[in-house]
Amino acid sequence: MTAEATGDRRTRQRHERRDRLFQAAVELFVERGYDNTTMEDIAERADTARATVFNHFQRKTAFLDEWSLRRRERAMTAVRAENLEDRPLREVLSRYLIELARNSLDSRAETIACMGAAIHSTNVFGNPELAREFGSFVARAQEAGEIRADIDPAQAGLLLATSYFGTLSSWIESEAAPFDLQEHLLNMVEMILRGIAAR
Repeated sequence: MTAEATGDRRTRQRHERRDRLFQAAVELFVERGYDNTTMEDIAERADTARATVFNHFQRKTAFLDEWSLRRRERAMTAVRAENLEDRPLREVLSRYLIELARNSLDSRAETIACMGAAIHSTNVFGNPELAREFGSFVARAQEAGEIRADIDPAQAGLLLATSYFGTLSSWIESEAAPFDLQEHLLNMVEMILRGIAAR
């Protein structure tokens, strides 16, 4: 076996181990709650050593970061699959948010467990990765002349992200979904892009 093949196998095994740990953590967060799950519980569920958990996820909140990252990646994959990157901002944001809404609808219990924990255990409103991603969409639209030159893309991205988190937070507070998440998110984008002041 070549050194390259050995390295590829090790990399694949490392990814598989990380994935197994992540899945174990999310399952436990849903079953027991985030606060009632320990790193030892995750190691036991994943059938691995406690030290292995810390090698991949140095703190418990890192599982929440990974959960958010995977959702953002799925949303961006949907945008790319439809070749929307260079389309108008409204189309890009709408498709991205539709995908985030679908993820939440398809796994409501997981969304409640992980997003609820993220809201209480991390600073989701303090310049999150989602805000940077939205900010990059706004910057691209600004370069295309679609957005006013005096708009700060980073601030616009943060506005969009905090609006998303606020909407999702309201959606997970009730046992049954209190409103159509996708519809609310699309209305949110429309309101932000149009503004609220009378013309």
